[in-house]
Amino acid sequence: MKWPDGFECPKCHHHEACFIKTRKLFQCKNSKCKRQTSVTAGTIFHQTRQSLLSLFWACFWIATSQKGISSLELQRKLGIKSYPTAWLLQQKIRHAMKSSGENQITSAVEFDQTFLGKPEEGIETENSKRAAVKVVVETDGKNIGRAYLEHLQSDTKEINKTFIEKNVAHGVIVKTDGFTSYKFLSDHYQHLPYRMYDKKDNEKHLPKVHIIIANLKMWLRGTHNHLPYKHTQRYLNEFTYRFNRRGRIFNIFENLMNRIVATETITYKMIVA
Repeated sequence: MKWPDGFECPKCHHHEACFIKTRKLFQCKNSKCKRQTSVTAGTIFHQTRQSLLSLFWACFWIATSQKGISSLELQRKLGIKSYPTAWLLQQKIRHAMKSSGENQITSAVEFDQTFLGKPEEGIETENSKRAAVKVVVETDGKNIGRAYLEHLQSDTKEINKTFIEKNVAHGVIVKTDGFTSYKFLSDHYQHLPYRMYDKKDNEKHLPKVHIIIANLKMWLRGTHNHLPYKHTQRYLNEFTYRFNRRGRIFNIFENLMNRIVATETITYKMIVA
């Protein structure tokens, strides 16, 4: 959390401050500094106008709700007048939920891809494109372990290799379909490809990864109704973050708050660019 040992000036690192009620800011008591700062400065919520309590509630609901929460419902719960404001707040939180990429899977995995969205016939806009999503899931015996999902712009050997090597440690078993772009896996992994002749083969050879895919699509349909192509990865961030912590719900909020503090802010212009 920010300032776990009490206030620390971001400029001179002095530990004493006074609170300016009219501006809701802390001012450093160092006479040579007097820097004014807020508890959200330098975090994902930098220059956000909502109250700290509202921000905490938003993080709590998004992190702990099994089915997530839509921007419209978040707007209603927090009493935010503008829908774009609630939407931006949610996108900021999703951005902080992004995987650090530091915890590779070290046991057997299933690896496949899926497509999200269905463009209208004869019409293809930026938000109606089908999004290609790569999914890798840890197959921990009969149970499903961690999963990582990423929206990839193309389906080349190089992109698949980057995704796998970022999320899966060398030497483990990787089960896939018989797609030729996966042949590179034999270089550093125990690659087990299966030729798929029917959709039922997915359930037989890659059952766990398709459970993840089904859960993802059910969540998107049930909570959000649609998926804007441009923002696909942030939706995947939220889904993955909650899924990988489903057995540690007791500290999921605290973990998210630590990420909130450590993540630099993003603006509306940066998100929609």
